[in-house]
Amino acid sequence: MLLDFRKPLKTVDMPLRKTMRKLGTLKVNTVETTPVVWKDKLLRFEWVRNTFWGADGGLCREVGCYHFVDMETEESLGEFAEDHSFGCCYAEDGKMYVYGPRGGVGGRVMDLFVSSDLQQWEQSTILTLPDDVSIFNTSVCKGDGKYVMAIEVGGDNPMVGEPFTCIFAESTDLLHWSLMDTMECSYSRDRYTACPCLRYVDGFYYMIYLEEMPCHRWVPYIVRTRDFREYEMGINNPVMWFDPAEDKKLIHPERFTEEEKRKVALAVDCNNSDVDLCDYQGKTVITYSWGNQFGKEFLALAEYDGPSSEFLQSFFA
Repeated sequence: MLLDFRKPLKTVDMPLRKTMRKLGTLKVNTVETTPVVWKDKLLRFEWVRNTFWGADGGLCREVGCYHFVDMETEESLGEFAEDHSFGCCYAEDGKMYVYGPRGGVGGRVMDLFVSSDLQQWEQSTILTLPDDVSIFNTSVCKGDGKYVMAIEVGGDNPMVGEPFTCIFAESTDLLHWSLMDTMECSYSRDRYTACPCLRYVDGFYYMIYLEEMPCHRWVPYIVRTRDFREYEMGINNPVMWFDPAEDKKLIHPERFTEEEKRKVALAVDCNNSDVDLCDYQGKTVITYSWGNQFGKEFLALAEYDGPSSEFLQSFFA
């Protein structure tokens, strides 16, 4: 249930706060990424899209997979998890945990890949959903005495409602997961709510997700919850809005071919989606995608001059 967010708007005082800054485009044909710190280096987990989802240009495979990229050099650290899509990662105690659905179009089986060196991966199955459910984007965070995973789902199952819907799972060890009550603990079956990014700060789980606007437009919003049943809408929403002047700037023009530069310059920009973030050297690193929501998407970078806890709380009174 979404709590009444209109009443606080009438009385709340909202002082001017720091805001994030868009830095520009990193690469073409890339979405669903997770920035992560691994052994003091800033990496980016990526889904290498298959030809079903991807557009011309950039990195694409007939069968999709995952890889990590060094964000300083843009060097790939090796591909793994063939025939998996979407996905997210979480690092803790010298291990990297990668979660994602099996299959190239959003499957119903969720697999886990664990590694201590990003080269050798141990695979296991952690969740199997009903036949009429498809798994898409995921996000994992450490919460109050447990880990929680947000899972974007579609399909004809009643847990979905209006596609897409976010359901949740929990774990005590990052290895074994169980679904929360999918009818009681979800967000939200009354409208399109996709692309979750979940974090925990001071008793609240904050979730950035994608809202569908009128006339083929999508922008990320933020809510927070204590129990995954009742949600508070952030007063400072949306989190960002598509802006071709900012989104289309090339951070490293020398890393783009002339054809890729042309694609960026001519692309429709009606969408900012797939927001994810991490803390690095006192700032919040934010990745997001922009494009047309019809397959032509581009990966972009933003930053907030402060910790992610401050960034997330800045959207609320």
